Amino acid sequence: MRFLSQGGRWELGLSPYQYGMRVRMGISGRPPSIIDFCLGHDTHIYSPVLLAVMKLLEPVPESCLAKEIDSLFPWAGTRPDPSIHLKLLLEGVGSEGIEPPTNSV
Repeated sequence: MRFLSQGGRWELGLSPYQYGMRVRMGISGRPPSIIDFCLGHDTHIYSPVLLAVMKLLEPVPESCLAKEIDSLFPWAGTRPDPSIHLKLLLEGVGSEGIEPPTNSV
């Protein structure tokens, strides 16, 4: 599955590989330079992860730099690690340190 940004500069998609599925993003037609996130074989997380990534990307202008896009994600400046970053991504926590909502009594 492959999506292109409105102007075609950025490419985002799901890529099958030996160990399951990966979410990958970068400049169109080039190897992924922003996201290369291993989702393994747990098909239940594919859609939620892709939707979480798309939600973070929605307000980003086409002209944005790769490092600016990377800064939106919990793994900013590092390689995505599902054991560390998956829960944060699904909760909508980016590198800016916004805490997910909590239920208060």
